[in-house]
Amino acid sequence: MKKALLTVLALGSAAMVSAQPLSNTFTGPSVEIGAGISKTDLKNSNLKEKNKFDIAIRGNYNVEYGANWIGGIEVAAKPIHVTVGKNAAGKVTQKFDASASYLQGYRFTENAMFYGKVGYHYGKFEGINGHDRRMNGVGYGAGLKYTVTPNVEVGGEWEQTRFKRGSDKATNNSYMATVGYRF
Repeated sequence: MKKALLTVLALGSAAMVSAQPLSNTFTGPSVEIGAGISKTDLKNSNLKEKNKFDIAIRGNYNVEYGANWIGGIEVAAKPIHVTVGKNAAGKVTQKFDASASYLQGYRFTENAMFYGKVGYHYGKFEGINGHDRRMNGVGYGAGLKYTVTPNVEVGGEWEQTRFKRGSDKATNNSYMATVGYRF
């Protein structure tokens, strides 16, 4: 009986220790900049879409839910003005992309976190005839962050955004390297 009790206490203590937060990394407010490439595919178009340089400026606030689970809110802006695609009749450009997302991550080592995110996007596109199309969309993605110092984080991220307005649809895939400062 004593051995069984000691075994239960030892296993319970080990479980409690492993469930303790590894550190306080990835929590609190931060600012971040990302750079990478993206490609937007326009549905029912005969445009020649191409990969393009992409940047993002983000702010977020994360809290720890316990047992190394971290969640938070992120707002981002892509101050871009790039050609999405073109043909003989003209071109389509994307003017900007603004978003608000929920981020859910798991800190699997003291300095590394895997996360997923989902959010609302609002973008503006200029069409072949010079018309502006403001489109709403849903974005989702996954990434990995690593703390190099207590306040500096680096990472990589993939995100897909699906814009839609009426019969107009645009799907954007972006791959970014990020660097951020957590206050």
